[in-house]
Amino acid sequence: MRAIKNLFVLLIILALIAGCGLLTLRVLRGKPSAPEQIKPNMVAVSSIGVYMYAARAGDKVVLFDTGADPYAKPVDAALGALQASRINISDVFVTHGHGDHTAGASGLPGVKIRMGAADVAMAEGKVPPAALLPKLLGKAMTFPAVTATDPLTGAATIDVGGDKKVKAFPLAGHTPGSYAFLYDGVLFVGDAIQFKQGRLDPPMKLFESNFDASKAAIRELNKTVEKEEFEIVCTGHGGCTPKGLGRNLLSDLAGRV
Repeated sequence: MRAIKNLFVLLIILALIAGCGLLTLRVLRGKPSAPEQIKPNMVAVSSIGVYMYAARAGDKVVLFDTGADPYAKPVDAALGALQASRINISDVFVTHGHGDHTAGASGLPGVKIRMGAADVAMAEGKVPPAALLPKLLGKAMTFPAVTATDPLTGAATIDVGGDKKVKAFPLAGHTPGSYAFLYDGVLFVGDAIQFKQGRLDPPMKLFESNFDASKAAIRELNKTVEKEEFEIVCTGHGGCTPKGLGRNLLSDLAGRV
């Protein structure tokens, strides 16, 4: 009986620790980092380790992911650094349908939300993420549903104004509808690739349902962008590669996987 009581107490303690951790995450997702300039008219902001990016396109602003905060405070921080506001946002490009990258879009009515068609149902909360940890995180954090106004199928080039275009490349692997986006010399890859300790790496296996598919997608992306001009790769976790190293680091990763 004593062993059972001790086990029961231990389970309660673990539950309290988990609950406190979850509460902390919910609070911190609305506390963005200071904006970091990637290049002129382009910034990165993170909260709870999740990055979103904002860039000027003439008098408009385009976003690449929107962070984990349903109130879009990281988005507001990025807009402030660009001397813009929410009314300037024209397009949101979502790298994949996990809630920690889509949540901020729920507070941005009237903008075009573009994401892979295969991830639309996930972003709307109709199907859960396939991988276990994203699935548990989604349930614990209660991300709002987000609906794509412009689902993507296949490669595309989107005019966003100001003589600027976004090129969209399918990157199915991390999720069925994952995409990479190329804008103004920067390649945004979401969680399909991570940046740590000075190099690009494949996603953590704990967040993958099909690690082999993720590696194959990285190799295919490297081939697809072989003739494109870019010098920086920006990830969903870990931020961006140094200027001028993006292409070489992506090629190095493709060779390793």
